[in-house]
Amino acid sequence: MNSGMRPDRIVLVTGMSGAGKSTALKTFEDMGWETVDNLPFALLARLLETQPPEGAQGRRPLAIGIDSRTRGFDARTIVERIGTMRRQHGENIAILFLDCSGSELERRYSETRRRHPLAPDRPASDGIARERELIAPLRRSADQVIDTTASNSNDLRLELRNRFGAHGEGDPA
Repeated sequence: MNSGMRPDRIVLVTGMSGAGKSTALKTFEDMGWETVDNLPFALLARLLETQPPEGAQGRRPLAIGIDSRTRGFDARTIVERIGTMRRQHGENIAILFLDCSGSELERRYSETRRRHPLAPDRPASDGIARERELIAPLRRSADQVIDTTASNSNDLRLELRNRFGAHGEGDPA
């Protein structure tokens, strides 16, 4: 495929379940980015080789949601593959990690009465601890981290627009 059709920017949106990934992806979409959620990382190369949607103008940036629930998830492998993509292909790919305190995540799960995806039959705290362990390599390798502990959805949207919108092209934090 013509590399001129590849996105000029790729942001991998990841982090703790309940920290705001869905809100982040919706915000990127509202800003004109193409978004894909829960893409198995092994399929990223195929996605990048796919023609953009009909009517797409230029090289729209791409935001990809990935977390511990994604098929074939392995944080270390993802970090290694991103490094390879940057070195071999010069991809402009960044990791955005959404974090939140465990106590706030527990409160959010309790408030919504949802079960943590990694602890469907146990307390949310068990799933939160397991998830932190699984995604630690992504947290350590993140280009940008947003802590949503003291934020609501509107705060997160504003922060994303400031960092990734037309005027704040995502300078590392």
